[in-house]
Amino acid sequence: MSNAILIALSVICNFILYLSFGSFITRKAGGSKETCPLLLSLIVGFFFYYFLFFIVCVGPMKYYRPLSMLTGIWVPFAVIVVAVSFVMNGRSWLKAVKEAADHVKSHPLISLFIVLLVAAQVFLVSATYNFTLDAAYYVANVATSVETNMMNVYDPFTGAWQDHYEMRYFFATYQIQDAVVCQATHIPALIWTKSVMATTVIILTNIVYYMIAGKLFAYVDEENEGRKINKEAAVLVMMAFMFIINLTFITIYTSSLFLMTRTYEGKAIVGNLAVAAIFLLFMSMNDDTLTVRPWLMTFLVCFGAATISSSANMLLPVELTVLFLPMIVRKKRWGMLFKYAACVIPGIVFSMIYVLYVKGYFVFYTFPK
Repeated sequence: MSNAILIALSVICNFILYLSFGSFITRKAGGSKETCPLLLSLIVGFFFYYFLFFIVCVGPMKYYRPLSMLTGIWVPFAVIVVAVSFVMNGRSWLKAVKEAADHVKSHPLISLFIVLLVAAQVFLVSATYNFTLDAAYYVANVATSVETNMMNVYDPFTGAWQDHYEMRYFFATYQIQDAVVCQATHIPALIWTKSVMATTVIILTNIVYYMIAGKLFAYVDEENEGRKINKEAAVLVMMAFMFIINLTFITIYTSSLFLMTRTYEGKAIVGNLAVAAIFLLFMSMNDDTLTVRPWLMTFLVCFGAATISSSANMLLPVELTVLFLPMIVRKKRWGMLFKYAACVIPGIVFSMIYVLYVKGYFVFYTFPK
C-alpha cells in the first residue's frame, strides 16, 4: 500500500513538473487572448523538460563529473521553474481545471469509462513481468549511476568500468534524469522506472489519443451538422479501439509491444508518445487551430524525443517529412520550409555524430585526459 501511494504521488509530481515547464511555451504571448489547452501544455512540457535536462546534463557527463553534481544543479533549477510557473500561470491552470471539471460533470458516464480504460492499462503495465535484456539494462543503468555516483561510466550488466562512452546512449539522457530523481528522493530505481515512469507514459499517451480523437470527431460534427452525433461517445469508442489494438498487436518490435510491456524504455516513448504528439501538432497546424508557437512546440518534441532515445533520430524526421512537406506545398507557405528543416536537424545531427563515432573518427573517454 505504501508503494502504491508513493507511485501515485510521484506521478502527480511528474505532471506538475511537466505542466510547469510546458506552460512557459504554451502561455499566451503579449496581449494575445489565445491560449493552448492544458493537456497540450502537459505534453509539450514533457519534451521541453527533457530538452533542457539534456543541455544541463551533457557537460558534466562528458567531463567525468559525479551524478551528485548534476543533481545539485538540476533539482534547484526544477524547483525554481515550478515556483515561477505557478506564480505566472496558476490562474490559467485553475480556470482550465474548472472547465475540465464542468466537462466531466456534463459527461460523467463517458468520463468514467475513459478513466477505467486508462486505469486498466496502468494496471496491466504495472503487473507485467518484463524479462528482456533491454529492460534489465535500463533499470540497472539507473541503479548503477546512483550507487556509483557517476553517469554512464560503469557497465550496468557487469559493473565493469567502461573506458569510453557508448554514443548510442550518450545523448539519450533520459535514464540519467531517472537517476537524478532516485538520488534526490531515495526512491528505488526499480519502482521509479518500472512503475512511476511507466504509469506516467501510459497516461500521457492516452491524453494524446484523447486530443487526437477530439479533433477528428470535431471535424465530423462540422460536416454533419444537424445529425445526432455524440462526440464524446465517439471519442470513447476510438480510445477503446486504441486500447484493444495496443493490447493485441504484440508481435516483435511493434509500438504496441513497447507501450504495453516495455513502457519505461526510450523506444516506447518515442514510438508512441512522440509520434502521436507530432501527429497532433500536424493536425492543429493543418486546420490552423493552433497559432501559439506551433513550430517551437514541434521542435521541442523532436529534440526532446532525441534525448530520450536514439530511435527518434530516424523516426521523427521521416514522420515530419511525410506529414509537413505535403502540407507546406498544399498551403504554399514556403517560409515553413525553414521551420520544418529546424525540426529535422536535431535528428540528422545526432545520426551523423553516431555514424562518425562508429567509423572511429572520435571517442569520448570516461576519464579526464
